Amino acid sequence: MPRFNRDYRLLVGHPGQKGVEIVPPMRITFEADKDTKEEPNATKIRIWNLARDTREAMEEPDTVAALYAGYAEEDGPLLLAYGTVAEAWTYFDGPDVVTELEVLDGYAEIRDTVVSLGYGPGARASTVARDLARQMGLRLNMAADVPDRVWQNGYSYYGAARVALHKIVQGTGLEWSIQNGELQIIPRLGTTPRQAFVLAADSGLIGYPERMRKGAREKARVKDQRSGDNKDIVSVKQQIDGWRVKSLLLPTLNPGDLVKLESRTIEGWFRIEALHHTGDWGGPGDWQTELELVDRNAPPRKKKGSK
Repeated sequence: MPRFNRDYRLLVGHPGQKGVEIVPPMRITFEADKDTKEEPNATKIRIWNLARDTREAMEEPDTVAALYAGYAEEDGPLLLAYGTVAEAWTYFDGPDVVTELEVLDGYAEIRDTVVSLGYGPGARASTVARDLARQMGLRLNMAADVPDRVWQNGYSYYGAARVALHKIVQGTGLEWSIQNGELQIIPRLGTTPRQAFVLAADSGLIGYPERMRKGAREKARVKDQRSGDNKDIVSVKQQIDGWRVKSLLLPTLNPGDLVKLESRTIEGWFRIEALHHTGDWGGPGDWQTELELVDRNAPPRKKKGSK
């Protein structure tokens, strides 16, 4: 089914209170960058020609924003980005007044949550993760079969919740991030328990996949077995080897999700390493998603006759 009728809904306000709602025909643009790192995902939203009281309400400190976007022909606007409004300001652009928001997913929860944890012998990382999510006020997205670290002598901690999260995934082969107000804990290079998505020409794929290869961000120091000297090597696990693809806007996909890519040149199962949503309602800009896909198992299967 063709998807031409773009739709969006933007809610901004204090948690638990009625806030400001922005809907068409107000012009907005957005850029949302998401990955599986521990730092908050960032979304930049611009809105044109708001009334003064609406602008002032959006510029109040510690508001939260929920951006829904999509196509009227399908399910309408779906949750694309959520988080604390870290910065908000208004400026003039010719005859227009533009309000800009910088939204950081999990920013307030990471910044403000201090926890006190104490567990007896046999404490499990999964138990600590559930308690951390509860104290941070976040939903937990964690598969039941993820590797589980055990502290035979018990576990205790007092301090920032983000430090506790980092500690419990160390040595367990896990990674944590916050996606749309949800604490996500999955195996490193693994995928979420959400249903896999098939990305093909009839489900939004635009053009052809582009080969992507990134070097490691840092080198791993190891000791040479013969000389005993330390030297730098690049770990294969630190490198990103996969594909960059573009599609029509896919608001429900998040980093860590499993995707089956079906194109004329490549077919295989991939993990979403990162994605970039862009949208322009009321202007000439795109309404698209760009994805970085990583093959976490075997090399992708090239189709016969492709180069």
